[in-house]
Amino acid sequence: MLKPQEAFQILQEIPVPRQKVHQVLIQCLGGILLEDVLADRDFPPFDRVMMDGIAIGNVEIREWKWEGIVFAGEAQKTLVHPNGAWEIMTGSPLPKNAVAVVKVEDLEFFEKEGEKWVSCKNESIEKGNFIHQKGIDILQGHVILKKGTRLKANHIAIAASVGYSKLWIESLGEIHVFSTGDELVSIESTPLDHQIRSSNSIMMQSALQHMGIPSYHLHLPDEPSIIHQAIKFSLEKSDILLLSGGVSAGKKDYIPSILKDLGFEAKFHKIAQKPGKPLWVGSRDDGKVIFAFPGNPISTLVCFSIYFLSWLQDQRTPFPQVKITGLPAPLANVDHWIPIQWTSEHAAEILKHNGSGDLVHWQHADALAWQKANDTSEELIYFPL
Repeated sequence: MLKPQEAFQILQEIPVPRQKVHQVLIQCLGGILLEDVLADRDFPPFDRVMMDGIAIGNVEIREWKWEGIVFAGEAQKTLVHPNGAWEIMTGSPLPKNAVAVVKVEDLEFFEKEGEKWVSCKNESIEKGNFIHQKGIDILQGHVILKKGTRLKANHIAIAASVGYSKLWIESLGEIHVFSTGDELVSIESTPLDHQIRSSNSIMMQSALQHMGIPSYHLHLPDEPSIIHQAIKFSLEKSDILLLSGGVSAGKKDYIPSILKDLGFEAKFHKIAQKPGKPLWVGSRDDGKVIFAFPGNPISTLVCFSIYFLSWLQDQRTPFPQVKITGLPAPLANVDHWIPIQWTSEHAAEILKHNGSGDLVHWQHADALAWQKANDTSEELIYFPL
Protein backbone atom coordinates (compact mmCIF):
# COMPACT_ATOMS: atom_id res chain seq x y z
CA MET A 1 0.00 0.00 0.00
CA LEU A 2 1.26 3.47 -0.88
CA LYS A 3 2.59 5.94 1.66
CA PRO A 4 1.26 9.52 1.41
CA GLN A 5 4.63 10.77 0.15
CA GLU A 6 4.48 8.26 -2.72
CA ALA A 7 0.96 9.41 -3.54
CA PHE A 8 2.17 13.02 -3.73
CA GLN A 9 4.90 12.00 -6.16
CA ILE A 10 2.42 10.17 -8.39
CA LEU A 11 0.08 13.18 -8.41
CA GLN A 12 2.92 15.41 -9.61
CA GLU A 13 3.13 13.25 -12.73
CA ILE A 14 -0.58 13.65 -13.60
CA PRO A 15 -1.14 16.77 -15.74
CA VAL A 16 -3.95 19.06 -14.64
CA PRO A 17 -6.26 19.19 -17.70
CA ARG A 18 -6.80 22.77 -18.82
CA GLN A 19 -8.44 24.43 -21.82
CA LYS A 20 -7.18 27.47 -23.75
CA VAL A 21 -10.03 29.99 -23.80
CA HIS A 22 -10.52 33.69 -24.56
CA GLN A 23 -12.55 34.37 -21.45
CA VAL A 24 -14.51 37.41 -20.32
CA LEU A 25 -12.62 39.05 -17.48
CA ILE A 26 -15.20 38.40 -14.76
CA GLN A 27 -14.79 34.64 -15.33
CA CYS A 28 -10.96 34.56 -15.38
CA LEU A 29 -10.38 34.15 -11.64
CA GLY A 30 -8.20 31.10 -10.99
CA GLY A 31 -7.11 30.75 -14.62
CA ILE A 32 -3.49 30.80 -15.81
CA LEU A 33 -2.65 33.79 -18.00
CA LEU A 34 -1.49 32.87 -21.52
CA GLU A 35 -0.47 36.38 -22.58
CA ASP A 36 1.45 39.34 -21.22
CA VAL A 37 -0.88 42.16 -20.17
CA LEU A 38 0.54 45.60 -21.02
CA ALA A 39 -0.09 48.98 -19.45
CA ASP A 40 -2.02 51.10 -21.95
CA ARG A 41 -0.81 54.32 -20.31
CA ASP A 42 1.43 55.47 -17.48
CA PHE A 43 0.30 54.52 -13.97
CA PRO A 44 -0.79 56.67 -12.41
CA PRO A 45 -1.66 58.57 -15.61
CA PHE A 46 -1.19 61.93 -13.86
CA ASP A 47 0.34 63.30 -10.67
CA ARG A 48 -2.32 61.96 -8.34
CA VAL A 49 -3.31 63.56 -5.04
CA MET A 50 -3.08 61.02 -2.20
CA MET A 51 -4.90 62.88 0.60
CA ASP A 52 -7.79 65.29 1.03
CA GLY A 53 -6.30 68.73 1.69
CA ILE A 54 -4.75 71.55 -0.33
CA ALA A 55 -2.33 71.63 -3.25
CA ILE A 56 0.27 74.40 -2.96
CA GLY A 57 3.17 75.80 -4.96
CA ASN A 58 5.03 77.51 -2.09
CA VAL A 59 6.17 75.31 0.80
CA GLU A 60 7.99 78.12 2.62
CA ILE A 61 4.89 79.98 3.83
CA ARG A 62 2.08 78.85 6.14
CA GLU A 63 -0.88 80.82 4.78
CA TRP A 64 -2.28 80.56 1.25
CA LYS A 65 -5.09 82.23 -0.62
CA TRP A 66 -7.86 79.76 -1.50
CA GLU A 67 -8.34 79.51 -5.30
CA GLY A 68 -11.13 76.93 -5.45
CA ILE A 69 -11.95 73.28 -4.93
CA VAL A 70 -11.22 70.21 -7.07
CA PHE A 71 -13.01 66.85 -6.86
CA ALA A 72 -11.81 63.49 -8.19
CA GLY A 73 -12.92 63.08 -11.79
CA GLU A 74 -12.49 66.74 -12.70
CA ALA A 75 -9.94 67.94 -15.23
CA GLN A 76 -6.60 69.26 -14.05
CA LYS A 77 -6.63 72.83 -12.71
CA THR A 78 -3.85 75.43 -12.66
CA LEU A 79 -2.50 77.16 -9.59
CA VAL A 80 -2.60 80.82 -10.65
CA HIS A 81 -0.94 82.63 -7.74
CA PRO A 82 2.47 81.51 -6.37
CA ASN A 83 1.04 81.79 -2.85
CA GLY A 84 -2.32 80.27 -3.73
CA ALA A 85 -3.86 76.90 -2.85
CA TRP A 86 -6.44 74.61 -4.39
CA GLU A 87 -8.60 72.68 -1.97
CA ILE A 88 -8.37 69.17 -3.39
CA MET A 89 -9.74 65.67 -2.89
CA THR A 90 -8.01 62.27 -2.93
CA GLY A 91 -7.60 60.93 -6.46
CA SER A 92 -7.64 64.32 -8.17
CA PRO A 93 -4.97 65.41 -10.67
CA LEU A 94 -2.44 67.69 -9.00
CA PRO A 95 -2.96 71.27 -10.29
CA LYS A 96 -0.29 72.69 -12.56
CA ASN A 97 2.38 74.68 -10.66
CA ALA A 98 1.63 72.79 -7.41
CA VAL A 99 4.53 70.98 -5.72
CA ALA A 100 3.03 69.52 -2.53
CA VAL A 101 -0.19 68.50 -0.82
CA VAL A 102 -0.99 69.35 2.81
CA LYS A 103 -3.51 66.99 4.45
CA VAL A 104 -6.79 68.42 5.71
CA GLU A 105 -6.08 67.44 9.33
CA ASP A 106 -3.31 70.07 9.46
CA LEU A 107 -5.38 72.90 7.98
CA GLU A 108 -7.56 75.75 9.17
CA PHE A 109 -9.77 77.72 6.78
CA PHE A 110 -10.57 81.36 7.57
CA GLU A 111 -11.77 84.65 6.07
CA LYS A 112 -9.46 87.67 5.55
CA GLU A 113 -10.61 90.91 3.94
CA GLY A 114 -13.61 89.17 2.47
CA GLU A 115 -11.57 86.36 0.87
CA LYS A 116 -11.08 82.74 1.82
CA TRP A 117 -7.64 81.69 3.10
CA VAL A 118 -6.14 78.54 4.56
CA SER A 119 -3.34 78.11 7.07
CA CYS A 120 -1.24 75.13 8.16
CA LYS A 121 -0.36 74.02 11.71
CA ASN A 122 2.44 71.76 10.47
CA GLU A 123 5.90 73.33 10.69
CA SER A 124 7.47 71.06 8.06
CA ILE A 125 6.20 70.75 4.49
CA GLU A 126 8.34 69.10 1.82
CA LYS A 127 7.98 69.17 -1.92
CA GLY A 128 6.34 66.00 -3.20
CA ASN A 129 4.30 65.39 -0.03
CA PHE A 130 1.25 63.15 -0.72
CA ILE A 131 1.77 63.16 -4.49
CA HIS A 132 1.61 59.84 -6.33
CA GLN A 133 3.84 60.75 -9.25
CA LYS A 134 2.83 60.07 -12.83
CA GLY A 135 4.31 56.81 -14.17
CA ILE A 136 6.02 55.84 -10.91
CA ASP A 137 4.13 52.50 -10.74
CA ILE A 138 4.63 51.48 -14.38
CA LEU A 139 5.15 53.15 -17.74
CA GLN A 140 2.98 52.79 -20.84
CA GLY A 141 3.77 49.67 -22.86
CA HIS A 142 5.46 47.79 -20.02
CA VAL A 143 4.26 44.35 -18.86
CA ILE A 144 1.92 44.78 -15.90
CA LEU A 145 0.86 41.10 -15.64
CA LYS A 146 3.19 38.34 -16.82
CA LYS A 147 2.19 35.33 -18.87
CA GLY A 148 1.87 32.31 -16.56
CA THR A 149 0.30 34.24 -13.68
CA ARG A 150 -2.42 32.37 -11.78
CA LEU A 151 -5.11 35.03 -11.66
CA LYS A 152 -6.35 36.30 -8.31
CA ALA A 153 -8.84 39.07 -7.56
CA ASN A 154 -6.15 41.78 -7.57
CA HIS A 155 -4.95 40.61 -11.01
CA ILE A 156 -8.50 40.92 -12.34
CA ALA A 157 -8.62 44.51 -11.06
CA ILE A 158 -5.30 45.32 -12.76
CA ALA A 159 -6.43 43.85 -16.09
CA ALA A 160 -9.64 45.90 -15.91
CA SER A 161 -7.67 49.07 -15.16
CA VAL A 162 -5.68 48.69 -18.41
CA GLY A 163 -8.72 47.97 -20.57
CA TYR A 164 -8.71 44.17 -20.95
CA SER A 165 -12.33 42.97 -21.05
CA LYS A 166 -11.18 39.46 -22.07
CA LEU A 167 -8.02 37.43 -21.45
CA TRP A 168 -6.45 34.35 -23.01
CA ILE A 169 -6.17 31.88 -20.15
CA GLU A 170 -5.80 28.23 -19.36
CA SER A 171 -8.98 27.29 -17.55
CA LEU A 172 -10.05 24.16 -15.74
CA GLY A 173 -13.58 24.40 -17.00
CA GLU A 174 -16.46 23.07 -14.93
CA ILE A 175 -15.66 20.33 -12.41
CA HIS A 176 -18.41 17.76 -11.89
CA VAL A 177 -19.00 16.58 -8.32
CA PHE A 178 -20.90 13.38 -7.54
CA SER A 179 -22.13 12.12 -4.19
CA THR A 180 -23.16 8.47 -3.97
CA GLY A 181 -25.04 6.35 -1.49
CA ASP A 182 -28.61 5.37 -0.71
CA GLU A 183 -28.18 6.62 2.87
CA LEU A 184 -27.82 10.24 1.74
CA VAL A 185 -30.63 12.75 1.33
CA SER A 186 -30.62 16.37 0.22
CA ILE A 187 -29.94 19.26 2.60
CA GLU A 188 -33.59 20.33 2.42
CA SER A 189 -34.93 16.89 3.31
CA THR A 190 -35.84 15.62 6.75
CA PRO A 191 -33.78 12.43 7.08
CA LEU A 192 -35.21 9.25 8.49
CA ASP A 193 -33.42 7.59 11.41
CA HIS A 194 -31.22 5.58 9.06
CA GLN A 195 -30.37 8.47 6.72
CA ILE A 196 -27.99 11.48 6.78
CA ARG A 197 -27.91 14.73 4.85
CA SER A 198 -25.33 15.04 2.09
CA SER A 199 -22.44 17.33 3.12
CA ASN A 200 -19.34 16.21 1.19
CA SER A 201 -20.42 17.58 -2.18
CA ILE A 202 -21.37 21.02 -0.87
CA MET A 203 -18.08 21.22 1.00
CA MET A 204 -16.12 20.53 -2.18
CA GLN A 205 -18.24 22.83 -4.33
CA SER A 206 -17.87 25.72 -1.90
CA ALA A 207 -14.07 25.31 -1.90
CA LEU A 208 -14.04 25.28 -5.70
CA GLN A 209 -16.25 28.36 -5.86
CA HIS A 210 -13.85 30.17 -3.52
CA MET A 211 -11.11 29.45 -6.07
CA GLY A 212 -13.22 30.76 -8.94
CA ILE A 213 -13.86 27.28 -10.38
CA PRO A 214 -17.41 26.47 -11.55
CA SER A 215 -18.87 23.11 -10.55
CA TYR A 216 -21.90 20.92 -11.10
CA HIS A 217 -23.35 18.43 -8.61
CA LEU A 218 -25.44 15.28 -8.96
CA HIS A 219 -26.33 12.66 -6.38
CA LEU A 220 -26.27 9.02 -7.51
CA PRO A 221 -27.98 6.01 -5.92
CA ASP A 222 -26.12 2.76 -5.33
CA GLU A 223 -27.12 1.41 -8.73
CA PRO A 224 -24.21 0.49 -11.07
CA SER A 225 -26.01 1.19 -14.35
CA ILE A 226 -27.10 4.66 -13.22
CA ILE A 227 -23.62 5.48 -11.91
CA HIS A 228 -22.00 4.26 -15.13
CA GLN A 229 -24.32 6.27 -17.37
CA ALA A 230 -24.05 9.46 -15.29
CA ILE A 231 -20.24 9.40 -15.22
CA LYS A 232 -20.03 8.56 -18.94
CA PHE A 233 -22.29 11.51 -19.79
CA SER A 234 -20.40 13.85 -17.46
CA LEU A 235 -17.05 12.96 -19.06
CA GLU A 236 -18.35 14.43 -22.33
CA LYS A 237 -18.58 17.83 -20.64
CA SER A 238 -15.89 17.89 -17.95
CA ASP A 239 -12.22 16.96 -17.70
CA ILE A 240 -12.16 16.56 -13.90
CA LEU A 241 -14.66 14.55 -11.84
CA LEU A 242 -14.87 14.30 -8.06
CA LEU A 243 -16.78 11.44 -6.48
CA SER A 244 -17.59 10.81 -2.85
CA GLY A 245 -18.44 7.33 -1.62
CA GLY A 246 -18.42 3.87 -3.13
CA VAL A 247 -14.63 3.25 -3.16
CA SER A 248 -14.09 1.06 -0.10
CA ALA A 249 -14.53 -2.71 0.13
CA GLY A 250 -18.27 -2.93 0.73
CA LYS A 251 -20.69 -4.89 -1.43
CA LYS A 252 -22.08 -1.64 -2.91
CA ASP A 253 -18.71 0.04 -3.53
CA TYR A 254 -19.02 -0.07 -7.31
CA ILE A 255 -16.93 2.96 -8.27
CA PRO A 256 -13.50 1.35 -8.97
CA SER A 257 -14.89 -1.29 -11.33
CA ILE A 258 -17.13 1.24 -13.12
CA LEU A 259 -14.21 3.60 -13.68
CA LYS A 260 -12.13 0.72 -15.04
CA ASP A 261 -14.95 -0.08 -17.49
CA LEU A 262 -14.89 3.57 -18.61
CA GLY A 263 -11.21 3.31 -19.52
CA PHE A 264 -9.58 4.78 -16.44
CA GLU A 265 -6.28 3.56 -15.07
CA ALA A 266 -6.04 3.66 -11.28
CA LYS A 267 -2.87 5.58 -10.40
CA PHE A 268 -3.44 4.47 -6.85
CA HIS A 269 -6.23 3.03 -4.73
CA LYS A 270 -5.77 3.00 -0.97
CA ILE A 271 -3.10 4.87 0.96
CA ALA A 272 -1.54 3.75 4.24
CA GLN A 273 -3.13 6.59 6.19
CA LYS A 274 -5.84 7.38 8.68
CA PRO A 275 -8.38 8.75 7.88
CA GLY A 276 -8.99 8.38 4.15
CA LYS A 277 -7.38 5.04 3.36
CA PRO A 278 -9.63 4.09 0.35
CA LEU A 279 -8.79 7.19 -1.79
CA TRP A 280 -8.86 6.32 -5.53
CA VAL A 281 -7.18 8.49 -8.18
CA GLY A 282 -7.05 7.68 -11.88
CA SER A 283 -6.71 9.12 -15.35
CA ARG A 284 -7.56 8.21 -18.92
CA ASP A 285 -5.64 8.47 -22.20
CA ASP A 286 -7.70 11.53 -23.21
CA GLY A 287 -6.40 13.43 -20.15
CA LYS A 288 -9.54 13.10 -18.02
CA VAL A 289 -8.84 12.78 -14.27
CA ILE A 290 -11.04 11.44 -11.48
CA PHE A 291 -10.60 11.66 -7.72
CA ALA A 292 -12.90 9.24 -5.87
CA PHE A 293 -13.01 9.95 -2.15
CA PRO A 294 -14.24 7.78 0.73
CA GLY A 295 -17.78 8.65 1.75
CA ASN A 296 -16.95 9.39 5.37
CA PRO A 297 -17.21 13.21 5.75
CA ILE A 298 -13.85 13.66 7.50
CA SER A 299 -12.14 11.25 5.11
CA THR A 300 -13.42 13.27 2.16
CA LEU A 301 -12.37 16.55 3.82
CA VAL A 302 -8.85 15.24 4.48
CA CYS A 303 -8.30 13.68 1.04
CA PHE A 304 -9.83 16.63 -0.82
CA SER A 305 -7.74 19.17 1.13
CA ILE A 306 -4.47 17.23 1.22
CA TYR A 307 -4.35 15.55 -2.18
CA PHE A 308 -6.79 17.13 -4.62
CA LEU A 309 -6.14 20.78 -3.76
CA SER A 310 -2.37 20.19 -3.65
CA TRP A 311 -2.52 18.61 -7.11
CA LEU A 312 -4.79 21.32 -8.51
CA GLN A 313 -2.59 24.15 -7.20
CA ASP A 314 0.67 22.40 -8.10
CA GLN A 315 1.93 22.50 -4.51
CA ARG A 316 5.10 20.68 -3.53
CA THR A 317 6.39 19.29 -0.26
CA PRO A 318 8.10 20.10 2.08
CA PHE A 319 5.49 21.99 4.04
CA PRO A 320 6.01 24.06 7.21
CA GLN A 321 6.34 22.41 10.61
CA VAL A 322 4.89 23.23 14.01
CA LYS A 323 5.42 21.94 17.55
CA ILE A 324 2.29 20.17 18.78
CA THR A 325 1.32 19.22 22.31
CA GLY A 326 -0.82 16.24 23.22
CA LEU A 327 0.09 14.09 20.22
CA PRO A 328 -1.01 10.46 20.42
CA ALA A 329 1.47 7.63 20.01
CA PRO A 330 2.30 7.18 16.31
CA LEU A 331 0.56 4.42 14.42
CA ALA A 332 2.53 1.42 13.19
CA ASN A 333 2.83 1.29 9.38
CA VAL A 334 0.10 3.93 8.87
CA ASP A 335 0.47 7.72 8.62
CA HIS A 336 -2.00 9.78 10.64
CA TRP A 337 -3.65 13.08 9.70
CA ILE A 338 -4.40 14.82 13.00
CA PRO A 339 -6.58 17.94 13.40
CA ILE A 340 -4.85 20.68 15.39
CA GLN A 341 -5.64 24.09 16.87
CA TRP A 342 -3.21 26.98 17.16
CA THR A 343 -2.19 27.93 20.71
CA SER A 344 0.30 30.57 19.55
CA GLU A 345 2.00 31.68 16.35
CA HIS A 346 4.48 28.80 16.48
CA ALA A 347 2.68 26.12 18.51
CA ALA A 348 -0.47 24.03 18.40
CA GLU A 349 -2.35 21.31 20.26
CA ILE A 350 -4.36 18.37 19.00
CA LEU A 351 -8.10 18.82 18.58
CA LYS A 352 -10.11 16.41 20.68
CA HIS A 353 -12.86 14.70 18.71
CA ASN A 354 -14.85 11.50 18.43
CA GLY A 355 -13.35 9.99 15.31
CA SER A 356 -13.55 10.54 11.57
CA GLY A 357 -17.33 10.84 11.57
CA ASP A 358 -17.35 13.75 14.02
CA LEU A 359 -17.90 16.87 11.92
CA VAL A 360 -19.13 18.78 14.97
CA HIS A 361 -15.77 18.94 16.77
CA TRP A 362 -13.73 19.12 13.57
CA GLN A 363 -15.21 22.58 12.96
CA HIS A 364 -12.54 23.91 15.35
CA ALA A 365 -9.59 22.48 13.40
CA ASP A 366 -7.11 25.07 12.05
CA ALA A 367 -4.86 22.61 10.23
CA LEU A 368 -4.00 18.97 9.65
CA ALA A 369 -0.74 17.66 11.12
CA TRP A 370 1.03 14.85 9.29
CA GLN A 371 2.23 12.24 11.79
CA LYS A 372 4.15 9.62 9.88
CA ALA A 373 4.10 5.98 10.92
CA ASN A 374 6.34 5.23 13.91
CA ASP A 375 7.43 8.90 14.11
CA THR A 376 7.63 10.12 17.73
CA SER A 377 8.60 13.72 16.86
CA GLU A 378 6.63 16.58 18.44
CA GLU A 379 7.28 18.85 15.44
CA LEU A 380 5.17 17.85 12.45
CA ILE A 381 4.42 19.08 8.94
CA TYR A 382 0.98 20.64 8.69
CA PHE A 383 -1.54 21.64 6.01
CA PRO A 384 -3.75 24.67 6.73
CA LEU A 385 -7.49 24.04 6.44
